[in-house]
Amino acid sequence: MILEKYLSQKGQFLENNVDLSAGTIAWGLKAKKLVKENPDFINATIGTATEDDGKLMVLPTLYDELQQLTGDQLLAYANMRGQHAFVQAWNRDTLESYPAELRKKTEELSTLPVTACGGLTGGLMLTSQVFFDLGDKLLAPNSRWGNVDNVFFKNQQLHEVPYKLVDQNGNLSLSDLIDNLQSLEKTEKKIGIYLNFPNNPSGISPTLDQVKELQETLETITVPTVLLLDDAYENYCYEDNIVNHSIFPYLVGLNDNVLAVKIDGASKRYCAYGARLGTMTVGFGLEKDENEKSEIRELMVKSARTNSSSAPRGIQEALTNVLVDEKKKTNIQKEKARNLSILSRRYKLIKKLGEETESNILKPVKFNSGFFGYYLIKNQQSATEISSKLLEKGLGTVPFVNISNGLNGIRVAYCSIREEKIEQAIDLLYSQI
Repeated sequence: MILEKYLSQKGQFLENNVDLSAGTIAWGLKAKKLVKENPDFINATIGTATEDDGKLMVLPTLYDELQQLTGDQLLAYANMRGQHAFVQAWNRDTLESYPAELRKKTEELSTLPVTACGGLTGGLMLTSQVFFDLGDKLLAPNSRWGNVDNVFFKNQQLHEVPYKLVDQNGNLSLSDLIDNLQSLEKTEKKIGIYLNFPNNPSGISPTLDQVKELQETLETITVPTVLLLDDAYENYCYEDNIVNHSIFPYLVGLNDNVLAVKIDGASKRYCAYGARLGTMTVGFGLEKDENEKSEIRELMVKSARTNSSSAPRGIQEALTNVLVDEKKKTNIQKEKARNLSILSRRYKLIKKLGEETESNILKPVKFNSGFFGYYLIKNQQSATEISSKLLEKGLGTVPFVNISNGLNGIRVAYCSIREEKIEQAIDLLYSQI
């Protein structure tokens, strides 16, 4: 590094430890190049929902609203807490996604959201800066998207304590998380837990019974415990036996030692990936008065202010206009339901084909939600080598490999494969290994 003498210790650490040539974006770039060379190439690397023609799934009502904004609405600075009307509208929208019986309790036990620049990733960064110091221990699933490592373990330099989220049979299991949590409780003064459902890359979400199992453990925890809920893919659920919304309402009101932070954004909820708007909502273990709730919310605002000043304004204005107008709100919900129906059909097909196909090498996870199918490697082959071979055969996938925590699998983004191409994608996946 030619500028090494100018770098801080953190700068040197990032230079030596963050690899931009690997991960989802890098594999996506490889696939996009091959798509240009071969129109029949199937790009299953993209973690965005696309139409059958390959164009981004957008919500027409929101798109139209963005085009109607004035210059001031689109380009002026936003309130550092988030535009007031947007904060109120987003909060209502979030609460309405929960079962009716959970809404009042959740509202009483949580703050209003605070906006974060940089999307949900920005929310993860800001939240971790508020609640964790260098070297603090964070429980994180071995099945996780790559930027989690960049944010928590490379930029923030937290200490990783991995837990296995998926067992050898491809089922979701929280037993390793609970065991690790109970073990850390004996030695640590504070514990962090990262939760991501539907999970990226595994596409798996818990049943209510599994969430209750985690609840029971947290109800008795005796040290301060901060839960970071990455809710990027909330509500993208395709089975009746799983929790089809954020598990945030189940993790508030458990114990005064437990603080839950819900981190979400417009990227997946409203198909506004490039708008880079995230939000952070803090939930408490016991009821707090309005002054206490305001105090912790203001702390989140201070973190946002000292990092990026404020979040993009235009998307806040457009979403507010949609969410406070009953006709527009009804229209956008219909558009979201239409997109969910398309993804559900793709999910059911890729799930069916995977269950019907025998392999000595691949084991499909029991994915049930999100944007992805995920396949464990049953032997010692590297997922990276397999994904490289698949590129040559006409299928772009993303390998997830971490030797230190036992992760070795391949992610297939059915969210970006048109339905008629899914059978071909699965044939390629299984036949070329």
